[in-house]
Amino acid sequence: MTWINRLKLWGGILGIAALVFALTVLFNQRQSQVASITATVEAPTSVVGSSYGGVVTEAFVKLGDSVRTGDKLFTLSSVQLQQDLGNGIRPASTDAYAIDADKGTITYKAVFDGYVSSTDAVPGSYLGNGSRMAVVVADGQRTVSGRFVLEPIDYGRIEQGAAARIVLPDNQLVAGTVSGVQVVTEGGAPVTYVTIASETLADPALSNLARLDTPVTAIVELRDDGWLSGPSEAMLAFLTKIGLR
Repeated sequence: MTWINRLKLWGGILGIAALVFALTVLFNQRQSQVASITATVEAPTSVVGSSYGGVVTEAFVKLGDSVRTGDKLFTLSSVQLQQDLGNGIRPASTDAYAIDADKGTITYKAVFDGYVSSTDAVPGSYLGNGSRMAVVVADGQRTVSGRFVLEPIDYGRIEQGAAARIVLPDNQLVAGTVSGVQVVTEGGAPVTYVTIASETLADPALSNLARLDTPVTAIVELRDDGWLSGPSEAMLAFLTKIGLR
């Protein structure tokens, strides 16, 4: 066998070994993450409720409108309020509503910046005391709640602060971390709900892709207890460094 043939042979062996090693590391990485069955975006909300029963006389917003703190939402004319005022009761205005004692009306306002996700108040409609008028979703903070079906061994590998990824509806990837884990029983089987925090979701550029209840996919990194955990991390760090991950 000539030296050239020997070099080709050893080169082929080394190439196959490198390929097997890379595929093994990839398989190990796939075993160290789990994807959600379902997942949705969550956000702080404010339910605008009528403190007095009455007729809605004006609606300043509609479904999907953006609002700023202090913006008017609805005005309601209330006989009950007028009676209280006539009896000497003087309810005070708050950040959430302004009372016009002369007209006997209440104007409800937004208590933070956000958007109107639902509305039940229609001009001319009657709303009873405590009825829901609208729901306003706040801008800013966003989390993802993912539903996972895990084997016991995988459940034990979920850790607070673990890395996670969120796949948005346009397939854009957003980084996050595990901030909460809860197990509930559904249909006699355990289901794990994982809360993922991500500051990126609050980016105004993602406002339409990170609205309340937007369906997404959550991928959580599990603690790698395998013997290839060291080489796997080294390989993934190298791929990240050269821009292939």
